[in-house]
Amino acid sequence: MTRRAWASTTCFTVACTLACAGCSGNPSDSTGPGYDAGSDAAYDSGTYADTGTPPPVDTGPPPEKEVESQYRAPVATGRYVWVPNPTSGRIAYIDAQTLDVRVVEAGNAPTWLAAVPGGGDATVVLNVKSSDATLLRAADGGKIDAHTFKTAPGANTWAVANGGRWAIAWADARQAGTTDRTQGFQDLTVIDLTSVVTPTVLTVGYRPVTVGFTADDARAFAITQDGVAIVDLTGGSPQVIRNVPISDDPLEDPGTRDVSITPDGAFALVRRDGTSTITIVALDTGKRVTVQLAGNCTDLDLADSGRKAVAVVRDKGMVAILSLPEVFLDPTTFTTATITGETVGSVSIASAGHAAVLYTNAVPVERFTILSLDDASFRTVKLYAPVLGVFPTRDAGYAVVLHAQPTGSLKKGAFSLVPVSTTLPARIEGTDAPLTAVALSPESDRAVLTERDDVTKVFGAWIARMPTLAADRYPLASPPIAAGIVAGARRAWVAQQHPEGRITFIDLDGGTARTLTGFELSARVVDGSQP
Repeated sequence: MTRRAWASTTCFTVACTLACAGCSGNPSDSTGPGYDAGSDAAYDSGTYADTGTPPPVDTGPPPEKEVESQYRAPVATGRYVWVPNPTSGRIAYIDAQTLDVRVVEAGNAPTWLAAVPGGGDATVVLNVKSSDATLLRAADGGKIDAHTFKTAPGANTWAVANGGRWAIAWADARQAGTTDRTQGFQDLTVIDLTSVVTPTVLTVGYRPVTVGFTADDARAFAITQDGVAIVDLTGGSPQVIRNVPISDDPLEDPGTRDVSITPDGAFALVRRDGTSTITIVALDTGKRVTVQLAGNCTDLDLADSGRKAVAVVRDKGMVAILSLPEVFLDPTTFTTATITGETVGSVSIASAGHAAVLYTNAVPVERFTILSLDDASFRTVKLYAPVLGVFPTRDAGYAVVLHAQPTGSLKKGAFSLVPVSTTLPARIEGTDAPLTAVALSPESDRAVLTERDDVTKVFGAWIARMPTLAADRYPLASPPIAAGIVAGARRAWVAQQHPEGRITFIDLDGGTARTLTGFELSARVVDGSQP
């Protein structure tokens, strides 16, 4: 259940998967629990691959739920929110500072968007019916420079390098929804967004689950059922220079493993469901070492720096802190801590890298634990509802905790705002509808959450403020489908289902809200120039 399979892609802003046709792909998610990328079977649905053997029976608590992977980053750049219109072939882009709405032509059915880092406002979109991609870069006055690149057919997901030069369009089989096992989705289109190198289609292993880049953008990687494909980006035309196996067992179920890559591209860490070992692979040599834990590892998370990882052994209430490269050189050199009296099965490391949060959502537990990665000390925080997911801020100063419906409460959901770096008590806030999205500001001082209940027609957005732990609710007239924060404008935004398109902006400092209505999210632009 690794949250950040690529430590070089560390934006912790998360929001729910868009329900409209113009939703964004997220290149940083790895496989979720019970997913078998090689078949149309999923253990948690009660079916299994045609191997003649049913899945193993888990007599203990159920697997941890990777709640974080159900939430997707919205497509927002420094000051713009970009909304694709697959039917019209156009993209609406909204200036989050002035709230002006403009339209630009893209390709045929522009659908999958990704932000392009590296300064300025730019996005790249996959045009699914014309098998190409359009790079859109905002210039002075809101004018758009556009450039189109050919891609392999079927791409539905983006990976974009931190430097903003390279992008990879690829097909995630989980989004394609096919049951045809002969469809390998093995084509990656490597695009140089500066147009120095022409787009290159490369073949990698069967059904990639994660694609990403090293921190220096010199290499790209694709985690597939056949191992880790390494792509060199320094020698002119990109090329696959090796495939590194991560197992000796050709029959190993790839849906039972999580793979994380360190940002320097030196190591891959592999956790497998139902096993008590972590495999560490040196990607330059292919050498593998095995780290033996005290019991089955239920979760593994890698710090953004790539220097530390945390493995969780739920049935022992134990965690192991692995330091790299030291643990690769000696697999017995790691630090353990037993979280006495607690059930912990999941871990999330804050971007700052010196603290992690430990919790479980497999059983109803109203606590979570804060672990120091420096000295393995910890403290447990009491909450007042079972934990569903924990989202630490970038600086590890606070955490937003999502709760399912509290026992005995008339509220449909709840969230808590928790000081992590101090011992102050948490604040809990009940919601009248289940929570559907959460996004954190890069400054670690704000969070936006959305709630939605289609039966009772209760829709709303919350703005949480740190360090005061204040939380204000904003009623919405339409169901929220995505949420995020435009850092350059200091505004949160909530896209909503509406026949003519609707988006609400909320000022993160002043608290004022403004709703724009008049552009179609999934068909045609109705009002393309004015809010």
